[in-house]
Amino acid sequence: MDEKQLSDFLFLPEEELKSYSDSFESRARDRFIAYVQEMFELGSTDEYGTMFHADRIVLNKRNRRLLDYIEVTALIDRVEVVSLNQEVTERLIEIIKVEKGFETVHHDEANSKVIIPLPPLTFNQQLELNDAAIAKLGQLERTFFSVKSQTGQQIKKGIENEYITQMDAAKVSKEIDQVIEHYLHNARLFAIAKREMIMGSFRPKTDIEEALYPHIGPARDFLVATAAAQSQPAEDEPEEDMTMVE
Repeated sequence: MDEKQLSDFLFLPEEELKSYSDSFESRARDRFIAYVQEMFELGSTDEYGTMFHADRIVLNKRNRRLLDYIEVTALIDRVEVVSLNQEVTERLIEIIKVEKGFETVHHDEANSKVIIPLPPLTFNQQLELNDAAIAKLGQLERTFFSVKSQTGQQIKKGIENEYITQMDAAKVSKEIDQVIEHYLHNARLFAIAKREMIMGSFRPKTDIEEALYPHIGPARDFLVATAAAQSQPAEDEPEEDMTMVE
């Protein structure tokens, strides 16, 4: 996940920022991008994402790594596996059912995708993930204000050493507040969107949540689209094991 993907959510100043503000915005932007990545990954099950790492198949009489021909995306409620080779897909489904022990497997031929439904989260698991999303938002907010405090100390020294005027310092403070407001606004939208995806519904509990909830669409769409994009196959040529199979 990078700036290009999240460009619609990044801070765009109306005029060039002061150097202190620009430095703060850069740090805030990096932390916001990392936060969205964490929100996206929250609830994904790593063991399912790596479930095919040791599997091999015979293709054209050669022993090959299965992962060279598929793309695996582990989501909260399912695992999606993209396979563009029919022979690989048939062997994949056999592996999922026989070796991995999943009784239900859906083959979406139109999208070259095999879908493995996962057991639904228990209510306690949903609550834990919901609380984790809230905690990540709180951690981001504390990080922003910690960096603001550090920047404030730098500005204070700058004033003492006459590197910056009181007037410019006041402008920097205003710009930093604008940056924080922007990123916290979007961070709250992502948190609400993720919590709704986890719980299946969302009921605002605060005035802020009630005001923001109608506007979570872009954040929710981004999380969904990112998951869909990650389930697309890579364009790299597969690595071959040249071992012949008789």
